[in-house]
Amino acid sequence: MPDQVKGRKYLTTTEAARLLSVSPDTVLKWVKAGKVKSRRTLGGHFRIPVSELSPFASDVPIAAPDKRPTAPALTHQYCWEYLAGGKQIKAECMDCITYRSRASRCYELKDLPGGLGCLNLFCDTECSDCDYYKAVSGQDTNVLVLRCSGILITDLATPGKVDDLDVRFASGEYEAATAIQEFRPDYVVVDCSFGMRRTAAICNSLFSDIRIPVARLILSSRVRRIKDYCDQEIFGWIKKPFTIEQLKTCIRGVPELTAQHN
Repeated sequence: MPDQVKGRKYLTTTEAARLLSVSPDTVLKWVKAGKVKSRRTLGGHFRIPVSELSPFASDVPIAAPDKRPTAPALTHQYCWEYLAGGKQIKAECMDCITYRSRASRCYELKDLPGGLGCLNLFCDTECSDCDYYKAVSGQDTNVLVLRCSGILITDLATPGKVDDLDVRFASGEYEAATAIQEFRPDYVVVDCSFGMRRTAAICNSLFSDIRIPVARLILSSRVRRIKDYCDQEIFGWIKKPFTIEQLKTCIRGVPELTAQHN
């Protein structure tokens, strides 16, 4: 926790955004929507009580003043985050195909033909002997589902683990922001029933969320009209409603279900 936050009761929107790793605009939207309580200064600026941020981050300074709470372990770490060790991402990593191709695990790309796999920039051992591989291999694939109304996944009504998927639900931007803080999804399914404008806003927010730098979005609608809902590159599309098996097929990238940007 930054020292300048310790012992303070109120934060500016910029300070709150920095603490939660979101944009100041996102915090401002939460304030204006009434999702986060705030006070106004005489100059008209918003000030947010630190206590209001606890649902968003488990490491806000609510502990005793002489204790410095540690950040929770991430459910999932990308290799460039692991190598950065909490510091700025290395420039070499940004040139690697693992980072640029939105790949989840570097070792999954190692054996691509034609020398197109990961750059092996910091690899001194075989993958099976790598500390990062040992830390993340075998983890479930995390899927966050933003559902609007009605049934989206026909055979899963409540969050939980199904085979190698760990699925959680959110009913909007507020719940999604809270879930991302601790869940770090590998994939985000967005129900297009939110409407064109709101779906587009949700997608843009997810793409700009620095907590999930490689956001792999899957849109779900009854009719496949990708450009109506998102003008950025998405991972895939799946017809609503769908089953867990259909979701797994989409994640595996089967051609007929993987969306082309058209």
